[in-house]
Amino acid sequence: MPEVIREKVDELINCEDLAMNFLVAHITRQPPIKTTSKWTLRCPACKTSLYHRSEHYQQRHECIRFFSEVYGYNPLLFTQLRADSVLFKTRLPANHQKCFKYV
Repeated sequence: MPEVIREKVDELINCEDLAMNFLVAHITRQPPIKTTSKWTLRCPACKTSLYHRSEHYQQRHECIRFFSEVYGYNPLLFTQLRADSVLFKTRLPANHQKCFKYV
């Protein structure tokens, strides 16, 4: 990853996820793979979260512009894929347990 991108992330304390997606997309020429829970975890009690800052999304927009300038293009590719666990929302008898408790 270009050092100027790491410096920008450190300066803003933001955009590290975008920087990694740019790097992976640039190297692999593949769309991103997002592995996370079905729902986004928001923390209303966390008043210091980055997304509560008024400039958060403007900074992320600036990061995308800056990273595109550094790479000379925007390597991010669009994709849409969803794969849910077979046992998602399946109730099991009390004496059974899912392989992945929180999936």
